[in-house]
Amino acid sequence: MAFTGLYSVLFSAPDMKVARKFFSDWGLKKVSDNRNGAVFKTQIGSEIIVKPLSAKDMPPPAREGMNFREMVWGVSSKSHLAEIHKELASDRDVTVDKDGTLHCLDPNGLGVGFRLWKPKEDLKLPRTKINSYSEQERVDEVSTFYEQAKPIRMGHIGFVLPDLKAAEKFYKDRLGFWLSDRYAGGAAIFLRCAAKSQHHNLFMIWSKEGNTRYHHTAFEVRDIHEVFGGGIAFDKKGWATEVGPGRHPISSAYFWYFKNPCEGAVEYFTDSDYVTEDWKPHNYRINRFSEWHLVDGIKPPDDKRPRPSMSAAGKL
Repeated sequence: MAFTGLYSVLFSAPDMKVARKFFSDWGLKKVSDNRNGAVFKTQIGSEIIVKPLSAKDMPPPAREGMNFREMVWGVSSKSHLAEIHKELASDRDVTVDKDGTLHCLDPNGLGVGFRLWKPKEDLKLPRTKINSYSEQERVDEVSTFYEQAKPIRMGHIGFVLPDLKAAEKFYKDRLGFWLSDRYAGGAAIFLRCAAKSQHHNLFMIWSKEGNTRYHHTAFEVRDIHEVFGGGIAFDKKGWATEVGPGRHPISSAYFWYFKNPCEGAVEYFTDSDYVTEDWKPHNYRINRFSEWHLVDGIKPPDDKRPRPSMSAAGKL
């Protein structure tokens, strides 16, 4: 089964006005907006969809009060889509839209869908030129300074789940996702939807409390300077940092998480590991969220607002 990436994420929004502003400020392009909801796109065409709590055309929440409703994965061909339909219809209800999109619930009650989707591939998005001791890419020119992040794509999505074994069997064994890494003792797993891919597209943590929770969605930007510049700009618009910026030891990516008014968090990230069939999964014994991170963002010189002193590191 050939997947092309994370196509869409659907939320019910407690406050549609706040949700609209949040995802617009995040740097996504609003492509539709009406009484039934709003749709925002990344540069390759993947979507964030927000709908009012009263909307009827949504999958049920995995638990009461949960605003995440569904993730839809892109599939490369009709034959692969038919394989997925056959596999999943053997033990669960699968509905099919007029455009062929499949919808069902996964073993933890999360809404999950599959549809034909080819991401845009002709984007010209050069990163910031880097000067190092041994090589100079930028000569006689000032470096790029980003005043706004413009997310390229949704790189991965994460959840906290009560039944991680069932989730792994569903996505890895039945759908063909690849294992990238795991924490020892079944604490968390990192999966990717293709053999050759960024380090992970689906991140799942075991819930000690036995509940289900949406964790975050990560949006890739061009380089570390866009993580910093975009994060500072987003902070100045009044949105609260969850944790960051920082760098993950697993995936090697730079990050900055912000609190999502719909639920959980969103993340700017860049410079993730890229792995292939030759990658050997690690079994990490220590759960290290970051190599380093700032607790509550970066305060620019002209920002006079006070910063909270409480630590946010334990939330992720």
